[in-house]
Amino acid sequence: MDDHPAIATELLFDGYRGQIARYPDFWAITVPDAPDDYFGNYLLLATPPHDHDKGWLEQSFDRHIGRDPRIRHRTFQWTLQEGQHSRLAGFITSGYHYLELQALCVTATQLRQPAGKQPLPVRPFVHHDWPAWHALELAERDPAHNARDYARFLDGRMALYHAMIADGLGQWWGMWEGEELVASCGLFFKGSLGRFQWVRTRERWRNRGLCRHLLYQVASHGLQRVPEIIIVADSDYFAHRIYRNLGFETRGRLGSLFRRKRPEP
Repeated sequence: MDDHPAIATELLFDGYRGQIARYPDFWAITVPDAPDDYFGNYLLLATPPHDHDKGWLEQSFDRHIGRDPRIRHRTFQWTLQEGQHSRLAGFITSGYHYLELQALCVTATQLRQPAGKQPLPVRPFVHHDWPAWHALELAERDPAHNARDYARFLDGRMALYHAMIADGLGQWWGMWEGEELVASCGLFFKGSLGRFQWVRTRERWRNRGLCRHLLYQVASHGLQRVPEIIIVADSDYFAHRIYRNLGFETRGRLGSLFRRKRPEP
């Protein structure tokens, strides 16, 4: 399963901060310090699921991950081959959300410089920049997320990225207007691959070219270290046009099902 570029790079983060238990039909990934992380505590499936798998998959999740009473979700993830789909109506009608992701990759020869003047300089983070990142992500969160719970989740991600940067596994980058962080992203490395994390532009700064210039500058820097860089995004995400204009091409797809709160027994 870890020969897929999106999975291989995701396991960089999962393995660094959590635990990976391998079984024949799935891998159980857990992050004991982050029970609220839906995509940090999940089953990575060997094959796409179908409705008839729902019962044993839920039982497997509860046995290997859901024993922690703080975990109030179920999440399953798997790779999808070209033209491959799953029959998931039974999951959807019982409250699961289906998300399809694309892994897009770029090499140095494919990377294209964006048109127009770079609006703001790009620089790597230093330690005192991180509170601004925390505040930006909290302000730009999906309103469905409770602010207090999401702040705790961000605390965990920030600690993870601090540790990985200290270990030489990557860097966080930002664009600033004076003292205000207006755009940022991370880039981390595993073997011959780089992986973008949390590309974000402050809402009132969107549609000014910040994202494409940020990604280009950071990718250019990263491609001096590795031959290929990956970004993973929702298949319906509006930023796909930006990624493709920079030269990113689809290398694979992922499917996932998650339910935010398991029904009480």
